[in-house]
Amino acid sequence: MVEPLIRVMTYGDIDFVMRLQELVGWGNTRADAERSLFYEPQGCFVASLGDVDVGIVNSFLYGDVGFIGNLIVVTETRGGGVGEALMKTAIDRLTRDGAGTIRLDGVLKAIPLYERLGFKGEYSSLRYSGVVVKAPHHSIEPLRKEDLDKVSELDRRFFGLDRALKLKRVQHDFPELCFKASKGGVIHGFIMAKTGTSNIRVGPWICDPKHGEYAEPLINALSSAVSGRKLWVGIPEQNKASVKIVTAKGFSQMPSSLRMSYGAHRKVENISGIFGIGAPDKG
Repeated sequence: MVEPLIRVMTYGDIDFVMRLQELVGWGNTRADAERSLFYEPQGCFVASLGDVDVGIVNSFLYGDVGFIGNLIVVTETRGGGVGEALMKTAIDRLTRDGAGTIRLDGVLKAIPLYERLGFKGEYSSLRYSGVVVKAPHHSIEPLRKEDLDKVSELDRRFFGLDRALKLKRVQHDFPELCFKASKGGVIHGFIMAKTGTSNIRVGPWICDPKHGEYAEPLINALSSAVSGRKLWVGIPEQNKASVKIVTAKGFSQMPSSLRMSYGAHRKVENISGIFGIGAPDKG
């Protein structure tokens, strides 16, 4: 078996990244690929055999917890070790840079590979999708740049890690798709979304369960802003309140993924406040 050559991804690789994204149909856009490189310029990788590019993977670091996503290998070279080589590169990079725990959302076909590498299943990461209409959203306001410090603090309480850089970038790129629930200057919840190739992808959607009455108005505000379009949202299976909200809206359940971890398996999130994950490839 010929060992693939792994290199750090650059902006010049994005055309190749988009060809692979079209292959798997996950709905990621060119802007998604550019944001990944903005977040982690040394954490995204391309594999090649000879002079032919054959696969990609991304890795993201949140302190001592890493996340791996967007593992894609061209169809004709699958099963030949390219995916494993990419995964080992991402694991080595995250471990070297301080990650004791590494996590990912594994699609069904890839789970055997992840298990061979030492990943263990934690819980199902559910997927829902549905066309939305305008709906009541009392006490919900647009999320502004000046709210981001408070939003990041709330996010850390439930996501468990600091992803302020990502929150700031999403709000910058999609201000019309970001909303907050606040009272007396205290933010109790927020929702962000990004434009995909065929839908609006929710995430993160965070709400303090002590103020759970804001969770539905938050997604209603987003729904009202994009009425008539399809929303996509990923939900940890344990957040029954979120599942109840989206099923009541008529969302259809799609194939789920498996949240998995490697290494110390440190659990950091408080799922009761995670009504929608940030993104399957970034946590």
